[in-house]
Amino acid sequence: MMNNMPEDERIREIYERISEAAKAWPPTTLSYYEGQPFKALIASMLSAQTREEQTFKAMNALFELADNPVDMLQLSDEQIREAVSPVMYFENKAKYVREICQRLIEHDKGVVPRTVDALTEYKGVGWKVAVLTLAVGYGIYEDITVDVHVNRIGKRLGLVNPETKQPPKISEELKKVLPREYWPYWNGLMVQFGRVICQPTYPQCAKCLVRDLCPQINVIKIGPNRFKDAGYA
Repeated sequence: MMNNMPEDERIREIYERISEAAKAWPPTTLSYYEGQPFKALIASMLSAQTREEQTFKAMNALFELADNPVDMLQLSDEQIREAVSPVMYFENKAKYVREICQRLIEHDKGVVPRTVDALTEYKGVGWKVAVLTLAVGYGIYEDITVDVHVNRIGKRLGLVNPETKQPPKISEELKKVLPREYWPYWNGLMVQFGRVICQPTYPQCAKCLVRDLCPQINVIKIGPNRFKDAGYA
C-alpha cells in the first residue's frame, strides 16, 4: 500500500532514496562526457534507441580514433561505420557523425550550439538529443531529458499522464511537479533506476526502494513477488 503523504513530500522522498541508491549503481554512459560538448553531442546522437553498454562500446571505439570534428573528418566512412557498429541504425548514424562534424566546422566554427533550436538543425539531432547534449555538454537544464526510462518511470510513479506521448510534453509535465534543483539529475537517475529496478517488461517491484511511494500505474502483479508492465502481452 502506498504511503499517504503530501505530493511534494512524496516526490522528495522518491528523489532522495533513488539518489542514495544510485551511488552503488553503474554510471550512465553520457556521464563520462560531462563538460565536453562535442563528445556529448556525438554520444547523445548515437545513444538513441540503443542500450547503454552498446553505446559505451561505440563511443570508446570512435573516440579512440578521433575526439574532435577536424580529426573525425579525416576518418574514412568505413572506419566510422565499424566504430559505431554496436549501436542501433549504425549505418545512418555513421553518416550523421560526418554531417555533424562538417556542419560544426563550416557553420558554427567548431563550437557546439547552446540552444535546442540550433542543435536540431543538425542531421540526426532531434529534441531529445539536443536537450541531452545541452545538459551533459554545457550543464544547461532548461528542460528535462526524456528517454524511455524517464517516460516509463514517470508514468508508473504518477508524475506524468499515461496518455502523454511526446517527449517535450512529458518534460513539461515533469517540470511542473519536480523542484528545479532536481532537473539536472532526473534523467541520469531514472536511467540507472530503470536498468536496475524499474525495468521495462518485468519491474522489480518486490525489491523496489520506493514501492511504498509508487502507485504502480500500468503495472500488474502476475505472481508472488512478480510484476509485469501492463503494456506487454
